[in-house]
Amino acid sequence: MGIAIQYLFVMDEYDRREFLSLSLPSFLGVLTALPSLCAFATRANAAEGRLPEDGAMHWEAFLEAVSKEAGKQHLDAWNQDSYVQNISRLAGRLHLEDPVLLDALAQIQARLVNGKVDFKYLEQRVDFSLCLVQFDEGEIIRPHDHPGMTGMILCASGEIETSNYDLTEIPDVQVSEGHQLLKRVGTAVLKKNDISTLTAKARNIHTLKAHKVTQLVDIFTPPYDKERIEQSHWYSLSPDPVAGLANVFEAKAE
Repeated sequence: MGIAIQYLFVMDEYDRREFLSLSLPSFLGVLTALPSLCAFATRANAAEGRLPEDGAMHWEAFLEAVSKEAGKQHLDAWNQDSYVQNISRLAGRLHLEDPVLLDALAQIQARLVNGKVDFKYLEQRVDFSLCLVQFDEGEIIRPHDHPGMTGMILCASGEIETSNYDLTEIPDVQVSEGHQLLKRVGTAVLKKNDISTLTAKARNIHTLKAHKVTQLVDIFTPPYDKERIEQSHWYSLSPDPVAGLANVFEAKAE
């Protein structure tokens, strides 16, 4: 079912590829720029051992490392739980004071409007997308799913409560017509540098409520495309759990 989440996740489905054919003068011009290009390449390849194993990663190095991990999704042996653990470790090393990230966070902060959630894509690739999400204090994103996708949320600033759910079936539990059962499998309050994850099969449905103005870094693998948008759902949860089952709720998909 297509839902309002479409406007949040519309993205290009293909990376840009640029192919250069250089004349000799142009080639010589590139040579003059090699020192700065080499410096950039050193940062971009920092994940390949140019930084200490536990050292802080600059933005370019982080993207390079995420891209390498995300490319593994095409392998038959790809394990989503291991993947989100690896992405989380990388995010834990991200230098949150990197100038590129600070500038992006400042730009989205300037757009803060009371009672709104704001989204700003920083990377939109074939294998993954990276988005900044900003919440005003008290703002909520109600329960929704991410069909066939993994997700990692890094809290860059503020404080936000997350709850994750799994679709479940319980014998002998009668469900209202048109409803399903959701089992709450985790609740956490994220502060700066804290991380939450989901996979296609576990914790995939979640909701978020900001305790204060909050900025998140979201990575979704694979990214949203037209098909995934159309398959996405919001969920309306019953306010009270099913009798005798403290973490199980009736829910209706929209």
